[in-house]
Amino acid sequence: MPIADVPDLELLSLFHALHAERHLTRAAARAGKSQPAMSRALGRMRALFGDVLFVRTHAGMVPTPRADALAPEVRRVLDEAAALVHSRPFSVRDLNRTFVIGTSDLFEAYLLPRLAAIVTREAPGVDVSMRVVPEDPSPELVDGRLDLVILPRQSLPEGMMSAHLFDDTFLCAVRRGHPEVKRSLSRRSGGASLSLERFTSLRHVQIAPRGRPGGPVDDALAALGLARRVFARTPSFLAAPLLVARSDLILTAPRLVLEPLAAPLGLRTFPLPLDVPGFRVHAAWHARAHDDPAHRWFRSAVARASRQGRG
Repeated sequence: MPIADVPDLELLSLFHALHAERHLTRAAARAGKSQPAMSRALGRMRALFGDVLFVRTHAGMVPTPRADALAPEVRRVLDEAAALVHSRPFSVRDLNRTFVIGTSDLFEAYLLPRLAAIVTREAPGVDVSMRVVPEDPSPELVDGRLDLVILPRQSLPEGMMSAHLFDDTFLCAVRRGHPEVKRSLSRRSGGASLSLERFTSLRHVQIAPRGRPGGPVDDALAALGLARRVFARTPSFLAAPLLVARSDLILTAPRLVLEPLAAPLGLRTFPLPLDVPGFRVHAAWHARAHDDPAHRWFRSAVARASRQGRG
């Protein structure tokens, strides 16, 4: 149907009033129109639908069979139009949706167990899909393929909204019984620590999510005119501790990775012998989803899972 032949909502609303009242004057009053305006609207209705629609009798305006057939359809269209601006109250219990998070295996292992418990309890129809975050997640946040990305603050995509989740620092780890470290650890304030000279002499595992060399440890060493030997480089935060547990390599990694794995893997953890700043982890999303009630609830669930983990 050409756009010109599509009735506007006001005309349909006047049709509904006239069909309900069966009286031109009362229908005009109900719609807040004058009687002449209602008469003109009736003329437009008749021309549009190709039917007289309402016949004037001593009992009022009697609808034709065509008008009676149109009435429920007109009411449905008006109800659907009203629903566009008066949506149903949001109910997380009735939500059926899959939320997609782009992140690393570090934050996936840290957050997902607690997030799964919250989602299962509050929104049984919701599923969660975790994905490796792309190099530039912005396009996928814009078009909705990603709902959230969880990254260190310095890695957040530009132009996105974000919220702080938690902070973390770095630890060193070797296998228990590591021959060189066992002899070299000295007791200092705050616990055992390795000398900087010994630290740089060992072979290191570097976690490089993008496969690139360098990082906070190398930057801190370079500021002192030093460097370390990176024997192995892996993108996986969880594979690196397994490698260290079965070798004489040393690993520097986030505390939230090493502390839970130290006992099960037989690792010995200790502070770094140099000052390496920690990092802040944020969730980021596109502004298009900011006011969506479902997305807002999911962001809250992720934030609560983060707080539970740090607790």
